[in-house]
Amino acid sequence: MMADSTRLTGVQQDALWAFARDFYARPGVAGRLLFLQDEAGMDVCVLLWRLWLCERGLMPAACAERDLDGLHAWQRDYTRPLRERRRWLKPAAASDPALARLRQTLKDAELQAEKQALARLQAMACRPGGVVKASAGEPVSWLAPGMALTPAQREALEALAEGLEACGAQSR
Repeated sequence: MMADSTRLTGVQQDALWAFARDFYARPGVAGRLLFLQDEAGMDVCVLLWRLWLCERGLMPAACAERDLDGLHAWQRDYTRPLRERRRWLKPAAASDPALARLRQTLKDAELQAEKQALARLQAMACRPGGVVKASAGEPVSWLAPGMALTPAQREALEALAEGLEACGAQSR
């Protein structure tokens, strides 16, 4: 496959962030993404990046796949700990306004960490050779490469892909 990063030339600075916000807000998407995060161990930011590329008829090149290790370290060291602490506070925050404010602060910090992760992913895709034209066939294989998915997880991933015109067309 030929490198196809030129298709992302001129992409606005926060294009992936804007896509992620808009896509996440669609009916059923948040629940599917969180299900895949919690039940399949998928990184939602990486999945949103793959879906963003899929919508453009692209997929990560091998060099971008290798560069994901750095992003996984970011998520492990910053995003995940914030999420875990926010979730841990949820029961207590329901009845304590001070803890509710702290929980909101953690939520805001988690969102900023995710925004940083998405910016890094977009930069990886925009580098020369960072993406290639998406292969024909089933997008699930390149949205979740190497993952053994349960039927429910696969169904959630397929539903997300079908929500995007280019990805949905690929899976038909």
